[in-house]
Amino acid sequence: MSSKLEVIALVSGGKDSFFSILHCIANGHAVIALANLYPAPRAPSKATSEEDPTGDSIGNREAEDDLNSYMYQTVGHNVIPLYAEALDLPLYRQEILGIAINADKSYAPSSDGDGDETESLIPLFRKVMTAHPTANALSTGAILSDYQRTRVESVALRLGLVPLSFLWQYPYLPPALQTSLLDDMAAVGQDSRLIQVASGGLDERFLWGNVANEGVKRKLLKAMGRFGGCEGGAVLGEGGEYETLTVDGPVPIWKKKIVIEEGDMEVVVGRGGTALLRVRSARLDEKSGSSLDLGSIADLRIPDLLDKDFDRLQSTLEEKAWVTEERLAEDQRPLSSPPTDCLACVQSRSTTAWKISNLTAPEAGNSAEAQMQAIAAKLTACLKAVRTNEPRCSTNDIVFTTILLHSMQDFTAVNNVYTTLFIRPNPPARVTVACGDALPRNILVMVSFVIDLGPRSPRQSLHVQSRSYWAPANIGPYSQAIAVPLNVGTASGSSLVYIAGQIPLVPASMRLIQRSESDLHVDGLTTFRKQAVLSLQHLWRIGKVMEVNWWTGCIAFIAGKHNIQSKAVLGWRAWEAMHKPPTPTPESDQEDTAGGLDAWDRKYGGFGNLSLSSEIEVRYRLPDFENLIVDERPLASYPIPSFFAVQVDELPRGSEIEWQSLGVAQGQAHVTERANERIATKTCSFGNDGSATFYLSIFDTCTLEEVQAMLLEIMEREGTQGLGSGNTLHVTIYTVDTAAYRHFEAQIVPCRSVWGSAGRGLAAGVVVRRDGGPSAHEPEQTNT
Repeated sequence: MSSKLEVIALVSGGKDSFFSILHCIANGHAVIALANLYPAPRAPSKATSEEDPTGDSIGNREAEDDLNSYMYQTVGHNVIPLYAEALDLPLYRQEILGIAINADKSYAPSSDGDGDETESLIPLFRKVMTAHPTANALSTGAILSDYQRTRVESVALRLGLVPLSFLWQYPYLPPALQTSLLDDMAAVGQDSRLIQVASGGLDERFLWGNVANEGVKRKLLKAMGRFGGCEGGAVLGEGGEYETLTVDGPVPIWKKKIVIEEGDMEVVVGRGGTALLRVRSARLDEKSGSSLDLGSIADLRIPDLLDKDFDRLQSTLEEKAWVTEERLAEDQRPLSSPPTDCLACVQSRSTTAWKISNLTAPEAGNSAEAQMQAIAAKLTACLKAVRTNEPRCSTNDIVFTTILLHSMQDFTAVNNVYTTLFIRPNPPARVTVACGDALPRNILVMVSFVIDLGPRSPRQSLHVQSRSYWAPANIGPYSQAIAVPLNVGTASGSSLVYIAGQIPLVPASMRLIQRSESDLHVDGLTTFRKQAVLSLQHLWRIGKVMEVNWWTGCIAFIAGKHNIQSKAVLGWRAWEAMHKPPTPTPESDQEDTAGGLDAWDRKYGGFGNLSLSSEIEVRYRLPDFENLIVDERPLASYPIPSFFAVQVDELPRGSEIEWQSLGVAQGQAHVTERANERIATKTCSFGNDGSATFYLSIFDTCTLEEVQAMLLEIMEREGTQGLGSGNTLHVTIYTVDTAAYRHFEAQIVPCRSVWGSAGRGLAAGVVVRRDGGPSAHEPEQTNT
């Protein structure tokens, strides 16, 4: 597909759908048509009154203007036909059919065609695509609403359209201001008027104000601050606080402007403090004079690629010489020992999770596709063959998958088979790497699965399939993240979050970050630094949306044969830098009275940290040291989550690095460390049921016999200490020597080399998961 897309713009009349059009054009795409859904005419009411003898009461007319749909804005719909001439684009419209039947956050069409209002988009877009056969993308104005985004994505992907949501998570992108969207609209001259208000802080006096006007913005901040705050997109109307009608925009996109005279608008005050403007008539005017001076698309700001913390990290990695002379000899290391002939399929099961590891099918032949088909059949049979007293599972209960390929050339064929395993909207998170001949002989695909045995409804997922500025879209059978609740049945809201492997794709284009020319004449690591920082930012952004406050540890998969230790050191330095505790700063005793917000406003008026800069206080700090429990020590020496750099042959898209991690969300983490000359162990306990992860760094100084003996001892001790029979360990071993570990009850990830903190070479990296359960004891904790 060409990098330039031909876009259908789904418009509602509101600010966001039209501002998204500008970003489509700024990213090199062509908007070729507008599409809109409008409410079907309603029959007149049988009720009559002295004021309204026709029976067409104010209440009924208001229902026509506003369907009160979570999916579609319909207020002001009678103005929509003017947009065709105003933007000189063909406009296609369709009545909204049905109602909101599927109320889930994530959407999938029902097999019986139950008439959900979302399906009204299908005939609308088909009509557009028939008239414009080259159309291949769809633009929407979703900002924070998963409900709207997932529905548009579902329809777009079924029709073969690339979903574009350039405003997704916009308030949390650089510069992370609550009003950044409105500020950027003002800069380009987009004029969107408040046409409906439905918030306790807003009333009819706000109607017809230009939402991007500085005075209106200040009033919105102040009004909403008194009624629950402005976080979570409230100042942008993301919670239904208000709706807008766009009447003008920048040249050359807008050819004419929409004019509505004061006498052609009627204020309708509804129940619960709601109010809307009913537009009786509107007309188009030529853009001239002051209208042309409002701004142009050339003034459109594109959010910076990196957040300020990661931009700072990029500079730090470039300025300091992290790599020592050790790297000169690193390529002399043996890349791997001879591969083993086979690895046994291993299963570990606790009361809360079931792990099926090392599934292979060499008997299916020398085709990766055929082997994957056989693996899928084995998985299905395994899921069905549960004992009577065990919960029944399906592929819908898989929360994480590890796919090991012999070659990335087999990715598409394997992925096509893998896709058939999942029919629900949120497939598991996953990581995919190619291990080459480090895999057992005749193995082209090896897959491991983590299955949640708890109830499905409490799980949370993130599966963004639209292109945006936020993080890479996950088109296909994997989610960015799946969160599994800890302590099910208790008041605790904490969860364990599985994050998919993140590679350095530029989110807006879905292209790998470009290779730097300086790699040819400096140290060969400039591109790697950029890729490491961008992909780590993807991990962080996903973690924050999923409310992660601490990582249990991470795996940095590194591809290639050269500069491997140097890359491991750089990966560690990036990971270390992002976990440094904040430097304490003296609190200011001065009262900030800027913009009329006095000390009373801030303390008692519901403004909290609100300031006229509208800077967003991060909802969930990552890392959150306030929720970290450690042995008493200075803050500066707080532990850093475990780090393994694992060398493999290839990564998706030719990336040089892929970050994968497991996070703890909305909960405390208890971290302990111990080490000797042979092994270092870092334990992260979480939840109140004994759940924990153990990261074991097996140093190169160990003999193979010592490694085997120590690992067996640790597995036996941690598997029985203070735990009931329902608590089983799930073990993953990253190793060069697969033959040495093939008798262990563990998932094996064959690799070329393994590196730990500060780029120290390891004989193996081991991750042990201990699931909590009803009989698990809570670990002793010292809260500092």
